[in-house]
Amino acid sequence: MNRPSLPCALFTALVAAAAAVQPAVALPPLKAELVDEATLATVCGRYFGAQMLVGLRVDLVSSLATAQQGAAVASGSLLIERAGSGYVVQVDARSQAEAGLDAPLADNASASGAEALQVQGIGQIAQIAGDRNRLSNLTAIQFVEQVDASGFNGQTQSQAGAGPMTAQVTFLDGGVQLGVAGPGASLQQHLDAGAQGGIVQLGRIAGNDLNGSNRMQLQLVTSAITPQQGGQLGLLQALESLRSLPR
Repeated sequence: MNRPSLPCALFTALVAAAAAVQPAVALPPLKAELVDEATLATVCGRYFGAQMLVGLRVDLVSSLATAQQGAAVASGSLLIERAGSGYVVQVDARSQAEAGLDAPLADNASASGAEALQVQGIGQIAQIAGDRNRLSNLTAIQFVEQVDASGFNGQTQSQAGAGPMTAQVTFLDGGVQLGVAGPGASLQQHLDAGAQGGIVQLGRIAGNDLNGSNRMQLQLVTSAITPQQGGQLGLLQALESLRSLPR
């Protein structure tokens, strides 16, 4: 029995559809959930019940805070659900910046070069120079039967600036980019659903007492499995196990 492939192209088509979305109000909190390698291996490639994928939601948040009360936050959310023969798409883009006081740069500190890296899959990059800095990159993947579809503002881009602090979000044709920056620091997230698709979380800090965070949550919405499908899946797993037996 041949198992249908999970349509990786569906993810590309779903994210690309955000560029044509029209308007659809606070973002829900992001929740982290550990995913093992076996689960990640089924996201692309051969997967029983590929037709069970009925939508997805992506939430991205980047934030940066300085010891001088400067702050910048950028957030973007994308929700795509199957509806008949088409899709319903909602987007949300928000940004905020507060200048704070002047923040001196770290002496002779530099962090550069990561922007030139090409990533397929998920890439998390941290470059830190200076003292007493904190930086985190978090990506969480969940398989769920439904997601919260409320609170989207319909905006495909947003930007804010105050003094040296900036924040921006832009939904592109086939992906999304967002980032925050301040004195001696730049945090970015890119989601590209093109031919070289990937997710990149990048943080560069060359200052002192900076606190930065990149967070992304991907929720894959699946339809409920029927008893018949469950039986077929169990049979397929049993047959796969037989292959490992000595002959």
